[in-house]
Amino acid sequence: LSLLMGGPKVGKSTGLAMFAKNAWLQGCNVLFVTLEVSNEILSDRLDACIAEVPMSELSDRIIEVQERIKLAAANAGKLMLHEYPTGTFTSAMLKRLIARYKAQGIRFDMVVVDYADIMAPNRATDDPRENSKSIYVDLRAIAQEEDLAMLSATQTNREGAKSIVASMTHVAEDFNKIRIADIVISINKSEEEEKRGEARLFFAASRNQKGGMTLRIQQDLESMIFVKRVTGIE
Repeated sequence: LSLLMGGPKVGKSTGLAMFAKNAWLQGCNVLFVTLEVSNEILSDRLDACIAEVPMSELSDRIIEVQERIKLAAANAGKLMLHEYPTGTFTSAMLKRLIARYKAQGIRFDMVVVDYADIMAPNRATDDPRENSKSIYVDLRAIAQEEDLAMLSATQTNREGAKSIVASMTHVAEDFNKIRIADIVISINKSEEEEKRGEARLFFAASRNQKGGMTLRIQQDLESMIFVKRVTGIE
């Protein structure tokens, strides 16, 4: 279970879409569940990312976009998109969705949920932290049972959104997310970095390797490219 962590509008969904695209291009089967935006918006974002064309130019360059996507898909895996209303999707529903595809002979290598914070627990309680914990425990269990990579995102708290670097203590609402996840990567950028199309990815927590590493990256968010290139490692 891997998580991208950041404040509002820092590119968490863009990152999830790009990692899903990368796995798909490598021949992996990917299930993408969107709980925040519509399938239409997600499809446009993926089209822009695959074709490396700005979102604002998709309609004007539709033939070029279609040709680039067709070329990319020739050796790719399967990429399935599903949309559910915010706060209605549970891990039990995810298990049933995966089982439905398995019955059709499709096994997923990666599942992306955008994003876990706005899922619903299988059995809601009066304790928001317990509800949150159950969601993340269930997602990690599905990843283990199905032998797949599970990728999602989570919010930072207000202090984390204002910090130069968001650490594990800046996770919003429930620290259990940090304990349960195998890797947590925070997205950080100052106003100046954002203007330059730059960001820093801080490995806030890691179960099997040393954390604390920072990747400096160049982005092209107009084309939904979360990592255009790595410009440095600290």
